[in-house]
Amino acid sequence: MRDLSRVIVFLSLFFIISVAQATNPYDNSVFAAEKIDINAAPLEDLVKIIHIGEARALELISLRPFSSLDELTKIKGIGELRIEDIKKQGLAWVSANESEKPAMEEPAVEVRLQQTYPSGIIINEILPAPSGPDETEEWIEVFNQNNFEVDLSNWQIVDIEGKTTTFTFPAGTKIAPKGFLVLSRPTTKITLNNDGDGLNLIQPNGNIIDSVTYEKAPRAQSYNRIDSDWVWSNVLTSGSANIIPALAPEIKEVKPGEEKMGQKEELKETKGIINEEKKLATVSQSVVEGNSESVLTFLIGLTLAVLSGIIILTLKKQIKKCIIK
Repeated sequence: MRDLSRVIVFLSLFFIISVAQATNPYDNSVFAAEKIDINAAPLEDLVKIIHIGEARALELISLRPFSSLDELTKIKGIGELRIEDIKKQGLAWVSANESEKPAMEEPAVEVRLQQTYPSGIIINEILPAPSGPDETEEWIEVFNQNNFEVDLSNWQIVDIEGKTTTFTFPAGTKIAPKGFLVLSRPTTKITLNNDGDGLNLIQPNGNIIDSVTYEKAPRAQSYNRIDSDWVWSNVLTSGSANIIPALAPEIKEVKPGEEKMGQKEELKETKGIINEEKKLATVSQSVVEGNSESVLTFLIGLTLAVLSGIIILTLKKQIKKCIIK
């Protein structure tokens, strides 16, 4: 009987202690799953925290986020003693991630302004096949058509044939109004292929503002922009205005048949003059033999006849050349 009484007493004490712990508002044995994050919990969960009624819960939500439970003193009616009660209850807690956020911080919005770049920057002249070594003497000329200085920082020149190379203008590169900028191959590392190539001039926003292409490049001639056209010229003008190459005078081509025909006609005319001179010489001989007194007069006439024949032949040649042209 004594052993049974002891068992009953022990069970009664265990039951009383268990009930007391279950009803103790300061019990710290609340399961982690039941804890309330004051930075994220809804109103219906916040009111479960000791000393936090509906009115204070609404104020708590308006003051979020909190970096610690001690900051609950911001709520009207919550002092240090009540903060201790909340801690002893063990229900409220502050998440580590939320504690790192600044109060009422709005997400940062990155605003990018679309930068505009001036037009009027063109590729003006290139030398793909210099008389010397290509590796050191090739160059590209850029021209600023504007009446103001242009910053070329981060602009690019890209060749478009073969092994493509991109040259980026260094920061601070500027081109004067109506100015030229000559870039050598050692500077750009761009190879201008002699058998044909092309270049693109690109703004930092990716816009291709100018381009040029060419076929086989003549030796020691540069490719020049003349208005809206491109021409090859043996007059190199790096760093200055391009010069329009002089045009050779037009010569009308004479067909082989026409050339022979003309030569035959000239030969006939020459033979005719020679025959006439022979006839005059025969007549003169007769006159000399028959009448010695008129020799001087005849010689004068003969000279005039020969000179007239030469003049006529010369005039005919000039007229034929004009007709051929």
